[in-house]
Amino acid sequence: MRQKGFSMKELMIAVLILAIITTLAVRNFGKSRLKTNRENGVACLVEVQKRIEDYYNRYFAYPTLSQIGYSSGNCPITQGSTQLYTISINTTTAVANCTLCYSLTASPSGVQAQDESKLLLTIDPRDPSTSGFTTAYHKQHVTPAGVTEDGWIFQPGQ
Repeated sequence: MRQKGFSMKELMIAVLILAIITTLAVRNFGKSRLKTNRENGVACLVEVQKRIEDYYNRYFAYPTLSQIGYSSGNCPITQGSTQLYTISINTTTAVANCTLCYSLTASPSGVQAQDESKLLLTIDPRDPSTSGFTTAYHKQHVTPAGVTEDGWIFQPGQ
């Protein structure tokens, strides 16, 4: 009489394949989460920039973060109760010889600290031919090694 069912060897192979697939899925999920959070950090930078410009148009001076509703520097985008980015503004040394220029930095914090790349947005309203930038909005990122590169990247760990 022939027995029905799987042998121990077949069962172990199936479990091994399932474990490999699960490992790959979890790793990709973590990368996707960091990428999505980075896009939220970019959205936060753009929102802060809009508030700064609105304040400047009303009072002809650049505000502090607390004057535009970011008293602690925390981006309002959170994961649970954990802040993902801390925002800072530099209005004094953002661009040499430019009193109208400023830069914003979104530094990862909380679970996003695994990303280790800061997002930068430098605003230079001068003529692009004199500022050295191609547009008024100069987007950069700082790699974990401390190198500043052009563009906002969306590959975690770079």
